[in-house]
Amino acid sequence: MNLLFVCTGNTCRSAMAEAIARRLVAENIEQYGDFQISSAGVMCAGPSAASTQAVQVAAQHGCDLSQFTAKQVTAPLVEQADYIFVMTRGHKQMLESALPQCSDKTFLLTAYAEGDPSAPDIPDPFGGDTEEYVQCFALLEEAIGAIFEKIKKSNAD
Repeated sequence: MNLLFVCTGNTCRSAMAEAIARRLVAENIEQYGDFQISSAGVMCAGPSAASTQAVQVAAQHGCDLSQFTAKQVTAPLVEQADYIFVMTRGHKQMLESALPQCSDKTFLLTAYAEGDPSAPDIPDPFGGDTEEYVQCFALLEEAIGAIFEKIKKSNAD
């Protein structure tokens, strides 16, 4: 099961989402050991590290982003993914416009997690203070826990 998390630059939200998902897999190997996790950005400026605050907040929650390198969304990444989770409706539109073959497997993370198409976007903490990163991390952690359960349940049926 390949999961791809997508945001704008792949240095904050999707990077933290990848780290959270990898931690969940590592902590629950029997349940989620078949999950492969990656992330990318729709407007990634090239290989760069995760933002300093994303690295710090992730570390405070047992996630390691110290060696993370941001990358651009590509057709091969999209094709390999079974599920693509975006942080905003804008990301979904951009991705589906550039790579229409991904439309049926691209979901707003919160909407999928909550089972509610009107669920809010995940706010971008970039340029914000540490508290904004902490809040973003908490939203991501909750949503990712929910999507893991839903994916596992839907594949067991």
